[in-house]
Amino acid sequence: MLEMTQEIVEILESLWAKNKAKGLLAQMVFSNEIGSGIFGSDAYEKLVPGCWLLAPKEHDFYKFRFCFFTHPEVLKDDVLDSSPKTLLGDLYRPFHAVAEFMNAAGVGVTYAVPATPDRNLPLKEIANRSFENIHWHFFGFGNGRFLPSDPHEFFGKWGGGRGRPSHGTPWEPQTRDKIAGLDETVLTELLLTEVFFSGFLKGVLRKSLSDPYDVDSFLISISQRHIFPMEIKEKFPGQSGKDLFFGIDAGRIMMLLRLCLPNDANAVYLIRELDESGRFIGWKYMTLSDIIMTASWNLQAGGPGMGGQSTQTIRLPYDHFRAFTGETISEDHLKEMGNLPKEVKAVAKQFGAELSSRFGAQEQ
Repeated sequence: MLEMTQEIVEILESLWAKNKAKGLLAQMVFSNEIGSGIFGSDAYEKLVPGCWLLAPKEHDFYKFRFCFFTHPEVLKDDVLDSSPKTLLGDLYRPFHAVAEFMNAAGVGVTYAVPATPDRNLPLKEIANRSFENIHWHFFGFGNGRFLPSDPHEFFGKWGGGRGRPSHGTPWEPQTRDKIAGLDETVLTELLLTEVFFSGFLKGVLRKSLSDPYDVDSFLISISQRHIFPMEIKEKFPGQSGKDLFFGIDAGRIMMLLRLCLPNDANAVYLIRELDESGRFIGWKYMTLSDIIMTASWNLQAGGPGMGGQSTQTIRLPYDHFRAFTGETISEDHLKEMGNLPKEVKAVAKQFGAELSSRFGAQEQ
């Protein structure tokens, strides 16, 4: 068991840059804390795993965005006759609501299920960047249902044929130790998600992609009326003069707006805050509506994005982040902050009142 865990960690380090590893670790810590009841006994019903957001390498790629959710375990080839509804059980209802949400944003939805002849992951082959013996079964979403589809036929409609798996960068020892301490089922889920992207799409099919992104998780109210795409990071605040701030990739804001505006929905930027020594401080969050209203308009250089390109970072004021607690994801609060246009107007009204209070009435 320990040997398998070590193998998975080594494979992930060969595929992930160190910043990606830290970000995914924050996701897993959050998921574990949700499941343990730290944020309330019903919190586990409000979290749906995230997805890849991908588009073909074409001039009008922006019309053809798809999200791909990967099943968290390997099935056996000769028994794979189940739909996502059967596979997910009680989790299907919130997942179906998220699929409808993405569909309403004009994004195609696919559920990808990995399978092998013996239901085991060929870890030694994966470590050698051989991905052919993992077979993927697709279920495409349309008219409220998931129906089987052929992945090779599906991707036959995508242009591009020069994709190749990415290479990781050495992780910080602290990050490696924390990831190695995760449960084997969690590590397997992380590996399958990456193998779908790096192994199947880029390694086997050799597909080039435009604008690759992902959604870390989805926060959903039990009523399913309010769905929040989530960006989750682990970091300590930056400082400019006396001002503290957290940064966010500018492209990430555009992606969240692309999903939320067609749904009149909001999104959540969640940070697992550390101090510079790595000590955990607390969970902090800002909604997309607050990001729109408080973000600096001057961009600064960031690190490499998923496609290897240089990113631009937007600064967000540290003191406008709020503590993320069980009350944050209560049904009443999710309802209160769930509508982006309404929230933006509320913040604009608040800022207008503060402006008037400090500077007096302004002549029109």
